[in-house]
Amino acid sequence: MRVKHPPDWEVAAASGPQDPGRVIFADRDYHRLDLKWRPLKYVPDLDLGLEKHRRKSGDTEIQALTGAPSEWRGVLRQTPDASIVHAGRFFKETRLLAEIVLVWPSRRNTALENEILESVRPEPPEAPVRTWQAMGISLTLDGQFDLHESIAKVGRVTWQFAVAGGKGPLLTVERIAMPDYWLKDSLRDWLVKELPQGQKPFRQDAAIYNRHPGQQLIAHGKLGIASALRGLKRVRLDLAWKCPVEGRLYRISLSQASCDLEAALPGHFKVQCCRPVPAAVVS
Repeated sequence: MRVKHPPDWEVAAASGPQDPGRVIFADRDYHRLDLKWRPLKYVPDLDLGLEKHRRKSGDTEIQALTGAPSEWRGVLRQTPDASIVHAGRFFKETRLLAEIVLVWPSRRNTALENEILESVRPEPPEAPVRTWQAMGISLTLDGQFDLHESIAKVGRVTWQFAVAGGKGPLLTVERIAMPDYWLKDSLRDWLVKELPQGQKPFRQDAAIYNRHPGQQLIAHGKLGIASALRGLKRVRLDLAWKCPVEGRLYRISLSQASCDLEAALPGHFKVQCCRPVPAAVVS
């Protein structure tokens, strides 16, 4: 699901690959946007559902949402601290129901609210290229890859992508904070030290990525006996660079079983960096 949002609203939570679709955005103080989506086998009556919600809640502060894009149905609830919008839309082409909650802690921004609602769109599953952007990482990747695992630790975000069914390479993208403080070795030596157990360097070269100097490392490792008899080995490609604009270190790792000596990054793959840090909003 695609949604446009202010740059200072960061992803606070996201569903896993096998879970119902959900993503939550927050600013520095509040949860601001909660978006859910799920497939339906029938066409829902959104107006009827909202009317039942109003009657069931018994909340006199709930009123019908007006001025929203025509496809959306919703309610507005006023509290002493915030205006809260609950809205839904059914996408007939993909048979997906999208439900969104927007929280306005101070003044409600209806222009931004409608812009966000207009931006919500299902991402076509057959898209040849997909954009992935959250937690400071922004990349484009071949549509056959899906997010297999996401690990978000303080100062270190790791995404791992894999082809459906697990038959193909594993692609990992990492974004690591404050390299000027913890990176004591050269980038070249650090890549070698970070290799998993059983992997041995085969070739290492200087590289340029996004106009930044970096390092590229090819390493080899053993697989099982059956794979070895077929001439297969574990081939790993690591590419790392420091982005001085963001003050972050990026590392791309690709691992696959192959008869070749080297590996290459998949087509349509590109990691963006040099993105400006969102300014803090003081209210």
